[in-house]
Amino acid sequence: MNKWLAVVLFCAGLFICLYPLAAKVYYNYDMSQESEALNKRFQVDSDDQKNRYMQFEQYNRQMTMNQTIEAPAVKVKKNDSDDEQMFSDDVIATVKIPTLNLHYPVYDKATPENLNRGVSRVEGTSYPVGGRSTNSVLAAHSYSPYHEWFTHIDRLKNGDQVIINNFKETLYYKVYDRVIVTPDKVEALAVRQGKDVLTLLTCTPSGAERLLIYAERTTKEGKKITPHPVLPQPMDEKSIWEKMKVLSDSWLLLLLVAILSLLFISRLIRSRS
Repeated sequence: MNKWLAVVLFCAGLFICLYPLAAKVYYNYDMSQESEALNKRFQVDSDDQKNRYMQFEQYNRQMTMNQTIEAPAVKVKKNDSDDEQMFSDDVIATVKIPTLNLHYPVYDKATPENLNRGVSRVEGTSYPVGGRSTNSVLAAHSYSPYHEWFTHIDRLKNGDQVIINNFKETLYYKVYDRVIVTPDKVEALAVRQGKDVLTLLTCTPSGAERLLIYAERTTKEGKKITPHPVLPQPMDEKSIWEKMKVLSDSWLLLLLVAILSLLFISRLIRSRS
């Protein structure tokens, strides 16, 4: 009897020890499947996706003129009791890190709620659509008992690939640098002028600092490319007509003021003669 009790206790202890690891493996597999399904829904002939992509580009252009970054509240996750493991329509891309065998959806805005779901774009940084003078910062928690998230991005080496799938295309980035900073050093998340950069962000084991992994845009084969500028969208015919109408109305008003002024001066001259 004591022998069987010892076996049961051993199995129970083994299960308790292995459960977090099994949970991480299952979560990563589930996220990978979800991300693959999302990728199949991206890059299709969808007006909604085209409009959102154009909005992302417009945001990136405006942001370079006045960038205000909000430091994300990434942290060491001691427990997952408040996690909200659900999928949202607010997914803007997927991020794949082949070296770590990770593939996650990317949520818009690194709010506490979104960070509890996984990887999220830091507010005030570029959307992950590429282009010159962009830096899309993707944040995630680390050291969770049941989720890997960005726990092991410190293992990434220069030259490792990071892949982004967005509504329009697949982007390839290559790791080139890393830095550890305090949470208040938001300038480390700023746009690199003339460069197309992707930054992965998480906290250090102590939770007091932030680990940043920088990756620069390349071809699929890893060759460096010159990022193209994000050009303003051409105005549609309606917008052009409206601007011309406003302009013509202004000229008509100026012409009317000029005629009235000439009539007034002419009458004034006549009255004095």
